[in-house]
This record gives sequence, structure tokens and C-alpha cells, in this order.
Amino acid sequence: MGLWWEVTGAPDAEVVVLVPGRGDSSDLWPPEFRDALVAGGFRVLAFDPRDTGASDASEGYDLAAMADDVIVVLDAAGIDRAHVVGLSMGGFITIDLATRHRERFASLCFLSAMSPDPDAGFGPQFFVEGDTDPVEAHLAAMGSPSDDDRAWVVARVEAARVRTPLRPDAVERHQAAAFRSAFPELDSLGEIDAPVLVVHGGVDQVLPVAHAETLAAGIPGARLLVLDDMGHLPTPEQWSVIADATTAHLADA
Repeated sequence: MGLWWEVTGAPDAEVVVLVPGRGDSSDLWPPEFRDALVAGGFRVLAFDPRDTGASDASEGYDLAAMADDVIVVLDAAGIDRAHVVGLSMGGFITIDLATRHRERFASLCFLSAMSPDPDAGFGPQFFVEGDTDPVEAHLAAMGSPSDDDRAWVVARVEAARVRTPLRPDAVERHQAAAFRSAFPELDSLGEIDAPVLVVHGGVDQVLPVAHAETLAAGIPGARLLVLDDMGHLPTPEQWSVIADATTAHLADA
């Protein structure tokens, strides 16, 4: 199975691998965020998970296999150790990486991430179908997007279409992978010994902020940053705030 990936940044810089969420390709990560990490002195490894972007389709896999794909990509890029940023369902994958492959990761950042706490619940936008118009789905996942934010999202979706055809069935396929997976135990968070930053939106309608609170409380030494007016996906302005916080976290680690 082929996985598309690319690395940008200075050859001798530390690497940050970006793990997208349910149904998302590497196009989830805007150039403003990637460029800010590179400007902060890091290399960025972005990849398309199975069934997204330019990567191959697959059948019958679970989240552990998706986590192992991150290791496959790191090995293909010749990277022994990296920082990781996981968004939404990518947070679940990051937990798996941090417990089964802890020697490969220098620090972790959970962004709008799902926790192993079943009581944290789901917001109404969690159940949006994968075939929903991609522009409207993205805007609905933001807090209160402006007209400028809409124009930005339209441009991003069009750029994604130019790179590869959109694959709306990826949401359903990734959700099926989650259903095939064992739910992580809350106690597993205590096994994470890397430096951790947890960033979440206060008005997230996909994964309530309780998920972030669980991650921050369960992982020793984790730092929590809640952006009160942010939804599940950041606006361009919020991406800038997150980039600054992430870069500072990586530098500290």
C-alpha cells in the first residue's frame, strides 16, 4: 500500500509529523501553519493517511494500523525521532504512538483531539456525513467564521481538489477503522512521558472541551490551552495563535 508524504524545512532541523483527523488528508494543515513551524526552525512531515489524498485505498484496517502507518512514513523519510501534532481522531492515533512507540517521539501536541474518556461525549457536528459539501462542513466545524474565513475555506478546498480528487468516503472508512479498534484505557494516558501541549476550542461542536480536560488531567505535566471562541477547526487567525503555541512548545521540548 502506498502512502503519500513530503518533508519541508532545513535538512538538519528537528521534525514535526502532522497527523490529520477522521477522513482528512494532509490538506487539513494550512500552509500558514506549516510555514510557521518551518520558520520556527523545524522540518514538517505531512502525509495523506489511507483512503485520503494521494495515498492508496485500503480495507479492514483499524486505528493501530493507521498509527503504524506514521512509523512507516517516518522510516521512509529516514527519521528516527520526531515531534507529533495530532488533530481530532489523530489524537487517538497520537496516544497509540506515544504508548507503543514512545522512543520515536520527542513531544506531543493534541489539537481538538479525542480523548479515551467516554463521558466527554460528542457534539452535534460529530455526526455530519462525509458526503456533506466540504466547504459547508469545514465552516460548520469552525466557531463563528467570518466572510473572510469563508473565502479562505473556499480557496483551501479548491486547492485540495487541484492536488487530488476529493474522497468523501474517507470519513466513513476512518470511522469504521475506529469501530474496529479497542477503546484506549484512561489509565494509558499516565504512561505518556513526553512533553505534551493540549489545544482545544471552547465552542467545539464535534468534540467538547471535556476531551481536552481529560487529556491534560491524565497526562503527567501536560499543558492546556483553550481558545474560548474556537470551534473544532481553527480560523486562519486561530491557526496563527496555535502555530505560535506549538512552536514554543516544540522549542521547550
